[in-house]
Amino acid sequence: MAQPVLAACGLQNEHLPRLTLLKQDSGVDGSFLIAAILGHRLKASKDHHVLLIATHHTYHHYSSACMKVGFNLGPARDSGQLQILDVAAELFHNYPNCFPSLDDIAHRVGTFLKTHPGRTILVDDLTYFLNFDHSEAQLIDFVEQFAATEDRHHSLVIKLNTADLWATLCANLDDMAQVEIGLQRLASGQFREVDGRLVVSRYPAEEDGEQDLIKVKKVDKSVLYKVNERNIKVFVPGEVGIKNL
Repeated sequence: MAQPVLAACGLQNEHLPRLTLLKQDSGVDGSFLIAAILGHRLKASKDHHVLLIATHHTYHHYSSACMKVGFNLGPARDSGQLQILDVAAELFHNYPNCFPSLDDIAHRVGTFLKTHPGRTILVDDLTYFLNFDHSEAQLIDFVEQFAATEDRHHSLVIKLNTADLWATLCANLDDMAQVEIGLQRLASGQFREVDGRLVVSRYPAEEDGEQDLIKVKKVDKSVLYKVNERNIKVFVPGEVGIKNL
């Protein structure tokens, strides 16, 4: 099951932060975390609606991934609780006549937000749009129009690649996000029992009467993870068998 990794990341609560970034190193696929959040948000309440913007992977990938951890996306999609913008699939069907447009995506997201009261937006890989003549500035503006509002009725979870090539994009989104979850490769290389490291950073809670002039995120938790066929395991560094990682 996916509960251990959600608990480690602080993503099992009823209300998610306004903006959560899933920052994957090059060569790391963080889609397992998108699938875990997707299944959990749909199971939390029948009144909670989810919009999945699928770019790196298609809807069918996430349907299969969620099925393996015990959640069937079919009924949620049929009822309208889950809505899909399958960008990669649309590109395949429309190529070469039509390419993904951020303006079109923003319009469809806006329609979704107006229609449903409790909602979560999951973006599979925002950096995907850089392959289609969108600039980093356009991606920043796209996120800002949905993340900069104080509307507590919706939450935005964005996965992106943290390659040095897109340092400007990552730095600007860092400033907007309340929580950052780094999906990192092991410095020691590949290891059979562990796939990588999760580093969760968030703003520390303010003490009564205290207010920092400058807020800085601090590492809240660092754990190792392993994605198996039917579950996702997390380990505290130093556990027996993985003490050198």
